[in-house]
Amino acid sequence: MGRIKKTTDYLEELKDKGYSRYNELLILYKEWKKKLDIKSLSDFLKITWEEKGNIKPKLGENTYNNFRGIAFEEFCFDILKKAIKESEAEKAVELFWNAKILTEEFYMFENRGFKKYPKYKAVDLAIGKRENNLIHPLIIISCKIWQSTNWLDEDRAILDNIRNRYPTALGYSLCMSLSVPPVSLISSQRTGLRVYNLSKEGKLNEFINDIKEFLMESKKNAH
Repeated sequence: MGRIKKTTDYLEELKDKGYSRYNELLILYKEWKKKLDIKSLSDFLKITWEEKGNIKPKLGENTYNNFRGIAFEEFCFDILKKAIKESEAEKAVELFWNAKILTEEFYMFENRGFKKYPKYKAVDLAIGKRENNLIHPLIIISCKIWQSTNWLDEDRAILDNIRNRYPTALGYSLCMSLSVPPVSLISSQRTGLRVYNLSKEGKLNEFINDIKEFLMESKKNAH
């Protein structure tokens, strides 16, 4: 995993700074880590939002936003890790967190020779394979607590960019709150970006089943 800090690091920081509802958050964190329970995650995110006036002064503006975002990414990482294990696809694919995907390479003539300059796109999560120190994505996943039209357009642009090099890559956009007009949602889906609001009943299982179906096919192709 590429992340340096995880949810527990932020919680420990809140504990050290005397945050009064630390134990409540820790209990909810342990629940969704153990059970991968979407309700516990929702409650965790709800408290951190309602308590922003008390948490922000202790963590700072940027760290507060990172704290909530990392918590959602970590939950998504954990459910994907479980899906890969249950599909017995560990040998067929790898799961990456905060992955950098090579999208293009260009050359410039410097010092009497050509020098290669690679360009990368960062994605929250990716399922794929690592070869020659490069990640070859089969699936890329964006994780945003609140999904807006601008963020959705950005997710779609990143998928299009990555598909220039990996045309068969699948794209998912996961969120806990979806606030986009129907036309934007339809446009994203037409380009192949699959959008899931995990807070809606049944959507978490629907997403997991979709991933498992893909993993089963990948496992077959690996043999």
